[in-house]
Amino acid sequence: MVKDTGYYDVLGVQPTATPAEIKKAYRRRAMQTHPDKHPDDPEAQAKFQEVGEAYQVLSDPGLRSRYDEFGKDEAVPQQGFEDANEYFTAIFGGDGFKDWIGEFSLFKEFNEASEMFDEKNDDMTNKPQSEHTGVIPHEGDKPGKKADKMTKEQREKLLELEKKRREEMSKQVDELSKKLNAKIDEYLIAVKENHLDDFVRKLDQEIEELKLESFGLELLYLIAKVYKTKANNFIISKKTYGFSRIFTGTRENARTVKSTYNLLSTGLETQKAMEEMSKVNPDELDAYERVKFESMMAGKALGMMWVMSKFELERKLKDVCSAILNDKKVPSKIRIAKAKAMLFIADKFSKARRTPEEAEEARVFEELILGEQEKERKRGIKIKVTI
Repeated sequence: MVKDTGYYDVLGVQPTATPAEIKKAYRRRAMQTHPDKHPDDPEAQAKFQEVGEAYQVLSDPGLRSRYDEFGKDEAVPQQGFEDANEYFTAIFGGDGFKDWIGEFSLFKEFNEASEMFDEKNDDMTNKPQSEHTGVIPHEGDKPGKKADKMTKEQREKLLELEKKRREEMSKQVDELSKKLNAKIDEYLIAVKENHLDDFVRKLDQEIEELKLESFGLELLYLIAKVYKTKANNFIISKKTYGFSRIFTGTRENARTVKSTYNLLSTGLETQKAMEEMSKVNPDELDAYERVKFESMMAGKALGMMWVMSKFELERKLKDVCSAILNDKKVPSKIRIAKAKAMLFIADKFSKARRTPEEAEEARVFEELILGEQEKERKRGIKIKVTI
């Protein structure tokens, strides 16, 4: 018996619901109550917030336990309830993927760099042109015009951010390598002790939860492709005494070049779209057109960030696999076994599928996040996972 079923009622689930069922119910109810779908309902935001609060409590084992036993008053997050949009826009995978892919540090670094330039440009806007470091004023320059060149301080700050990024990436690769190694060892023990069914059952349950994350299937497929490519290349290289690395290395480099080209192409398309949209004055639009315009702007930016994040993730996962397969401290025979374990996991990930209902929920959910960008993608401009 639970003391209060209010939060369960809000999500439309029973008190016995599993974490996966609660997550599915949250996604469904969040979409049903999203303010963008009810622009004429003054209570839409409050209903959406209520759904978010219910999920914040029921998705946390500790808070859920306190809620079941004592009710709402004793199940408030230590930092208070966050804005429901913080949960709804937690895109590009969720906490469930952290052990597999780490964090998308690119977003944080991008924001830090943007803030640095914004602060510097604000300072320079308020200075006469003659005081701008490294910029020679030209006749016709308007007062307050921003400088186009980076200052010495900006260059130093960028170098510092890049150093920080490399250190963070190295740390993530090390941590992810340990976690993947532990998962692989678990598989090898299961095979050796003849209880692979238990391992498979546990992995299948994890996949069921991961596929429900935003862009969960794309992330599962991306992980699978990297594991499969790196594991197969390693196994082949051992059979050919390393000679095949000449060809597999060339092929991997070609794929990296292709990924880079796709990234640059997307960036140019986004830049072109942003330039066109910058010509629009939002103040001249009515309320409906302004919301649509802002949604499109956000969609273009998020779409670009998603492509950049997949590019970053691909490189990170390759480094993780290399750290495990090229560890000379481990006998070659065991490393081959580890490569086969990667292939097993990759096969399971690549076979993940959503039910028609889950697929529709994911489609609507991602459209609400990415707005017009995602609608265009679904109409045929598909973002491809390239490795």
